[in-house]
Amino acid sequence: MGVGNGGHIIAGLAGANPDYEVRLLTGRTDIWDSRKITIQRPGKMGGGDIVGNVDVVGSDPQDVLPGSDVILWCGPVCATPSAFKKIAPTVQAMRRDEGRSAYVGTLFAQGCTHLLAKSTLGADTPYFALQNIPWLCTTIEPGKVARIVGNKHHVRVATTSNASYTWTKKFLEPCINAQNGFKGAELHNMPDFSSIVLNPANQIIHPARMWGRFEDWDMKTPFQPGTLGSLYGDFDDKSAEALVGLDSELQSIRHGLNEACPELDLTSVVPLAERIINQYDDQIADKSSMRSIMATNQAYSMAQFPIVEVDGGVIPNHKHRVVQDDIPHGLVPLKDVASQLSFDVPWIDKIILWHQELMGKQYLIDGKLTGADMAECTSPTILGGTSLANVGFVEPPITPTSDHIV
Repeated sequence: MGVGNGGHIIAGLAGANPDYEVRLLTGRTDIWDSRKITIQRPGKMGGGDIVGNVDVVGSDPQDVLPGSDVILWCGPVCATPSAFKKIAPTVQAMRRDEGRSAYVGTLFAQGCTHLLAKSTLGADTPYFALQNIPWLCTTIEPGKVARIVGNKHHVRVATTSNASYTWTKKFLEPCINAQNGFKGAELHNMPDFSSIVLNPANQIIHPARMWGRFEDWDMKTPFQPGTLGSLYGDFDDKSAEALVGLDSELQSIRHGLNEACPELDLTSVVPLAERIINQYDDQIADKSSMRSIMATNQAYSMAQFPIVEVDGGVIPNHKHRVVQDDIPHGLVPLKDVASQLSFDVPWIDKIILWHQELMGKQYLIDGKLTGADMAECTSPTILGGTSLANVGFVEPPITPTSDHIV
């Protein structure tokens, strides 16, 4: 469901396994006419291309989802609320008509998607979320060819109390590790969702880099094509300073939340540099500093700034997921938790304020999350999680505090 870069990869890997049937729920049915997806992989992984079969393609949930064991959302974080709302009637009908509940999961989650899943899909729906996408990847030819740029050694997954981690691991690992010699990520268990909300990953990496590169830009004047540098390969000192600041504040939130709610498991919320080295290890040439870790990670090497063409050149694309995911579903939820802990987070505040001007949004006003666009955020208090423990669990039962699900 939702076939972006990661959706292409998992469709191809799962489709190469004869034990799996792949069904794609997508608005772009026209690009899947061949019903096959070729996955290219880095040479050092060994082996050639992987070719997977796609069995069903459709745009209507009722035509695609019934009979499924797992419904996996592979689209951008910012589209998760609308995607869940779209499938909710079919998920509920499947539970009624089939006498069982399909597992619903997200290939990559940020914010309180576990609270969103409960409020949208129903408390009876087993839900799981991966803390990180298993590979860095890109689409080469939509609907036909995608490439794995780098793979992680392990990825953690959280499940609701009515979903089995053991079953989830058994089902998913063959879908992210193809049968013909491709060794991808192992799935490790997380007892709750707090480590997803506080994940030291995209939600601090992308905002730090965008701010570091464009903070002095007037948000109007176009750049000449080819002059922006790469997203990570040209990672500079200013971006690194911001990233270190955000990472430090995230760790402070982690320690405060751990003290306030010792029942939550935050052991995987390690400092960012440690997390990247653990997951990519020998793919990083220079591990001596935050800047060098970002700039010399081979898995990051192909990433570019999201841009849009305008008269006179190009400008940063504020509608891209690098922005739309990581502020309302990343830094805003972190700020929410910090506020509940009565923590000051000046770097998070600074980066939110700059991005919301870029986006034409209002989240943070005078240091408080009272902006007009807060309803679109997967933030704990917006989704009814007014107890800090709700950062990790969906119990006690919660009720959304707004009709934000659009």
